[in-house]
Amino acid sequence: MEYIHHIQALIKEQKALGAVEEERGSRYGHIPQIAPEAYNIYTFAPLTDEQLALLERVLNREVPKQYKIFLTLFSNGMHIFSRCLNLYGLQGVLDRRGDFQGPFDLSIPNVYERPSNADSNCFFFGSYSYDGSLLYIKDDVSTVYYCARRDATPLKEWNSFSEMLIEEIQRLKSLHGADGMLKSTRRSTLPIPEGT
Repeated sequence: MEYIHHIQALIKEQKALGAVEEERGSRYGHIPQIAPEAYNIYTFAPLTDEQLALLERVLNREVPKQYKIFLTLFSNGMHIFSRCLNLYGLQGVLDRRGDFQGPFDLSIPNVYERPSNADSNCFFFGSYSYDGSLLYIKDDVSTVYYCARRDATPLKEWNSFSEMLIEEIQRLKSLHGADGMLKSTRRSTLPIPEGT
């Protein structure tokens, strides 16, 4: 779980821009240039055993081990760099009246908007806001795959969840300035060159 050190270092850096830490979730890296309550990093309280069991019932499948560890020991999903990269979780009860924003719901890419050519052993756990492209793991391997929103054909792969998350944190960090804002709004935030 080497990625936890990279997330913690990123949170420490972003905390200097402002933070709101609460029991159900925290926000780091205040970026009022985007919106009054916008933040770069969102983390959520880890899942309990009961919440994990509920999630697996909703998905009608087991969560792969490497992602289960992330959800239960670190965070129930995460938004990284103003939602450039989103790691999904159990959404829970929506409260539109409050200012709390939960993780994106794992049931969306796995049940409702699953790419039609995805094998049954594909577990979709993340997306990029730039174009809705997805990240997934297959049950029998540790490899993480990147694909288009509606086509599960791999466009990029990493050896593990940890490798993907470390590489993506470093890459996205290089695209943002010290103020937390994208250095260039005309540049893609995807892990592959645009048009590939």
